[in-house]
Amino acid sequence: MSRKEDVERSFEGQEVLQKLLTQSGSLADVDDVAEAFKKAVKQNVPAPVVISALWEDEPRFNSADEAAQLFGNLLGLYELVASGATVDLQARGVKVKREKAPRPEPFGAEEPDDAFIEAAWRYFDDFPKERQRFEHAFENRQDPLVSWLDASGLDDAGFGLARHLVGEVFAMLELGGREVQTIEDELIPAEATLEALPKALSDWIEESLFEATSDEAQPLPEKQGERVREVVARASVAMWKSAGHD
Repeated sequence: MSRKEDVERSFEGQEVLQKLLTQSGSLADVDDVAEAFKKAVKQNVPAPVVISALWEDEPRFNSADEAAQLFGNLLGLYELVASGATVDLQARGVKVKREKAPRPEPFGAEEPDDAFIEAAWRYFDDFPKERQRFEHAFENRQDPLVSWLDASGLDDAGFGLARHLVGEVFAMLELGGREVQTIEDELIPAEATLEALPKALSDWIEESLFEATSDEAQPLPEKQGERVREVVARASVAMWKSAGHD
């Protein structure tokens, strides 16, 4: 919750806050948020607890400024409610269609950074046909790599996760302007770690593995997670090198 604590707390009005909420993927409207804040104040519940409940999944933003503006408006509204001041919410929230994420700029000869990785998954979420196009490209050009993954000794859950992650890495590299060559067995290093990849890409894989091993419903066993990490690292490093990185 620390990312919400260093923003300027200012409520800019119902219409602005409603648009920001909708853009971020929240189904809440400003009236409901204000009521939740009133109850929270009476029960001494901190604002971040209420704010975290506004999304079923992680909120989504086009930029850090947009995130700061949303949390600043939410915290500003909470402080207004907590102060006992009259908050004018008579104007009903405007129904706003969330703008779709733009296609991220290719990183080309550079390395993908955190901004590109976030923009890439937002773009794929908003344009499922584009995601499907990259999935088909992966299936058509990386059959040897998928066969290698299948023979790596992972169980069904581990194989499914590894194939998903490797496919996502392929898609991100291609979206970033790199052409990933067909990965035959001889191109896959005998040993590799995620540290050999660009840090933003490595961090994304680590985060995905953490989510899989800490899933409340069906957590991936830790040992299997370690094996998936090793397999994904080898496959991803092979793709990264084949895509023009020496």
